Amino acid sequence: MKLRVCAIALAMAAGGCASTETVLRGPITDTFHSPQSAKEVAFCLANKNNTGALERDDGSRVVLIKNGYGGVSLAFTIYPEGTGSRIEYRKKFGTIGGIWKQCVGLKDAN
Repeated sequence: MKLRVCAIALAMAAGGCASTETVLRGPITDTFHSPQSAKEVAFCLANKNNTGALERDDGSRVVLIKNGYGGVSLAFTIYPEGTGSRIEYRKKFGTIGGIWKQCVGLKDAN
């Protein structure tokens, strides 16, 4: 019985995981523009979600928010745009909370 429960749990976990590349190649859910620099927006997103920001060679930054199984739920690619930034938001799975919205200039954090 224990073995069957473990097998079901593993199957559910594997089905709920999305790789970084899969999400980043997926369609853009929304685009935001911020007067804050790409560095500032990436720091805000990373800080509020207890994660890091990956700096890319083209000057953009990527922040990934993962679910409890390690799959990427939300991905943000932040590009420098003038003195501010452009944020491409990709949603693979829903997550609890929306504190990230504060970092892209949305008032509603829920």
